[in-house]
Amino acid sequence: MPKNVILAIQNDETDPPHLVGDWLTQIGFEVQVIHAYRGEKVPREVPTDVSALMPLGGHMGALDDHIAPWLADERALLADAVKKDFPIFAICLGAQLLAAATDGEVGRMETNEIGIYEIEKIANDEIVDFGARAITTQWHEDYVTKLPTGAVRLAASELCQNQIYKMGSHTYAFQSHPEVDSAIVTRWEADADNAFIEAGAISVKEAVKASELELEKIWKPIVQRWGKSISK
Repeated sequence: MPKNVILAIQNDETDPPHLVGDWLTQIGFEVQVIHAYRGEKVPREVPTDVSALMPLGGHMGALDDHIAPWLADERALLADAVKKDFPIFAICLGAQLLAAATDGEVGRMETNEIGIYEIEKIANDEIVDFGARAITTQWHEDYVTKLPTGAVRLAASELCQNQIYKMGSHTYAFQSHPEVDSAIVTRWEADADNAFIEAGAISVKEAVKASELELEKIWKPIVQRWGKSISK
């Protein structure tokens, strides 16, 4: 295989790999995308020709198979990856799908996180190393209420205790959105999903834009450290 290939599962038209994909491409990865939202098939087992999986975000819930029928296959794929200790970089809905695919649990938040929020380090980790606190871009109404067996909680926010968790050797799950910038958030505001409406539909795109340089300074090294850790 000439390049390390990361297989991204795009669950929503408006949430591509974007920045995370760019940062991984910069260190030699090829990011292949399954556009599940438009009907492309999601495998139920880890393909033999990829190095890692990247389940992405989406407006649906992790168990909303009636809205997104491919989610059952995506959960099966993630369960297979966990069983094989295969690397995963899970983002937002992806982190919830990972929990739901194993023996974790997902529920609805009392107060949605929309915009720039601070997270706190709970445990030391050589990949997710950002000091005591860091800012993140959040956009969610669901969250992981119970971690899967064996998962290690790495970071929390005031409203969401399971912000980042690790499973196995190289699997990381992020409730936040390291992949987005203000252009994507602007589109999300225009599309106005339930999470945004229930949070009061208060615009956060300017706050995200003002934080872009700091967000990149924090999250690009984390993403690239993970990539380097799985490089063959």
